[in-house]
Amino acid sequence: NPRPAVPAVGGTLQVASYNVLNYFTTLGSRGADTAEEFERQEAKIVAGMIALDAEVYGLLEIENNGTALDTLVAALNEKAGAGTYAAVTTGAIGLDEIAPALVYRPAAVTPVGTFAFKVYDDLNRPTLVQTFEEKATGARFNVAVNHLKSKGSACVDDPDTGDGQGNCNLTRLNAARQMAEWLASDPTGQNSTNTLIVGDLNSYDHEDPIKALVAAGYTDLEKKYGGEQAYSYVFDGQKGYLDYPLSSESLTPQVTGAGAWHINADEVSLLDYDMSFKQPAQDALYAPDPYRSSDHDPVLVGLNLKGLDRTPPTLSVRLLPSNLYWNSKLLLPIVASVRAADDQPGVTWRLVSVTSSEPDFGGKDRTRGDIVILDRHLVLVRDERVAAVRTYTFTYEAKDAAGNITTTRATVTVRRP
Repeated sequence: NPRPAVPAVGGTLQVASYNVLNYFTTLGSRGADTAEEFERQEAKIVAGMIALDAEVYGLLEIENNGTALDTLVAALNEKAGAGTYAAVTTGAIGLDEIAPALVYRPAAVTPVGTFAFKVYDDLNRPTLVQTFEEKATGARFNVAVNHLKSKGSACVDDPDTGDGQGNCNLTRLNAARQMAEWLASDPTGQNSTNTLIVGDLNSYDHEDPIKALVAAGYTDLEKKYGGEQAYSYVFDGQKGYLDYPLSSESLTPQVTGAGAWHINADEVSLLDYDMSFKQPAQDALYAPDPYRSSDHDPVLVGLNLKGLDRTPPTLSVRLLPSNLYWNSKLLLPIVASVRAADDQPGVTWRLVSVTSSEPDFGGKDRTRGDIVILDRHLVLVRDERVAAVRTYTFTYEAKDAAGNITTTRATVTVRRP
């Protein structure tokens, strides 16, 4: 079969999930055994990431030593140009040998605030989340990278029940539920509900952990754009997908497409970087290209984010009555009719202050308490003046959900009868 091109997912910004198959700088552990194998492994991963050309990458199976990620970013920049890529520097997180990680293109997005991570137990890897701001639009979004416990793991208290979901299903389900709750709490503190969950959830699309995330409001983008035949992984001749992008309710309308790039699942392991147990003719098939850079296909998502709202709300104020005539020095009611509107829901308004052009007490003014604010609609002012005209100035403010503010002033005057 012909090798497919990178999925055309559209959008002005792309996010990728990429399993880098035990990218370890510590040789002879879980990844490459020799320096030559490591160079071959790195060349394939770099080729795949550069070909995807995403703005943000969620990585899985990178060594949790705090340095492997820097090594990979240096290799990317050596190929793509200095400063093309950067990492969200977390150091080692969690207790597992592998960890999730984030790489991004500084020319396109900027990390906002600090990263956050959620540790579940000794089995699931932590969830890592970072808020990014798209430079072109100012829009903010969160990328949460996950790698839940595998089906083949030994979960003593959570064995295979024979329902087809494998070992550790309850372990993954509990993590999925906690993840949804934690992400809803705004862990990065940036007040963005645009969240994209990516990574290897080790659960197929009809299994309990995915059902829990969908019930929490997330959309399975592999299913939405690829249908029931979508896949990113082949195991014992059967295909399915364990690698996800799931979008939150506010982000889903801004997604333009999603799909797996079949550079790994359809390729034989004979083509990978490993030099063990290969005859010279077999080893000669190796090439520093993306094919069989891992055993999971990378998944790409296109986003067309709504730009930062810079349009201030409209605000109009009418005070009744707007003219008083000096008479009894009594407190009289002023009623405010206020209209505040915005192009997005969530606009609010308030009475900021009421001030007078004359002092409250002193000289010919022998009364105190000329202004009494009862609420934002109703204020009492005294019909007393010293100068020819006394002016009470009412200041109102409207604020929209994006923080844009409009200020308006209206006046009430006290004149001679």
